[in-house]
Amino acid sequence: MMSKSTFESLPNELLLIIFSYLSSFDLCQTFLYINNIRIQSLLTSIRHLFNVNLMHYDQLHLWLNSNQDHRNRFTNLIDTVVFNDSYACRTLLGYWEKTFNETDQSNVFFASVKRIVVLQAEHYSYSLVRPILVPLVLAENKLQHLHLIFKEPAFGYAKILSDLIDYRVSVHTMILEVEQGMLLKLLSKSTT
Repeated sequence: MMSKSTFESLPNELLLIIFSYLSSFDLCQTFLYINNIRIQSLLTSIRHLFNVNLMHYDQLHLWLNSNQDHRNRFTNLIDTVVFNDSYACRTLLGYWEKTFNETDQSNVFFASVKRIVVLQAEHYSYSLVRPILVPLVLAENKLQHLHLIFKEPAFGYAKILSDLIDYRVSVHTMILEVEQGMLLKLLSKSTT
């Protein structure tokens, strides 16, 4: 006679393989509130990446308007946040900016984030440094790695670089990457 198996009876190794097929958001929405200490421990033992592009806008909107304790329980697990130029990313950044408290210069949204990656960073020249990065640095956040990727060194690049210097934003590793450098831009102009 075969014994009856349940999801919770699976070994940790197999649970981790199953978890690897889900985005961090889906994983936490599905398993974070299960009353099982072993699953909770597994969830907190892995690194979580929050890529807004992997979410539907409706899903993001519903989550942003959910209970604050519910949101914080998830955001406190996030190690890395990835942004690109999308409506969902701009919505999340706008919400994140609203959580900034001018009085005590703090921002508790994604307070445990260690790494931020911004694709097409030139689109965030006004909505990234002061409202997001300054509070993270001032709050002695765990932010250690900032990677900004620009398509080309246009106005947005200079603005963000200037703001990073003006606001004294400094983390352990900062990478400002330009995909299409000035030389490539000059070469394309000379051939036309």
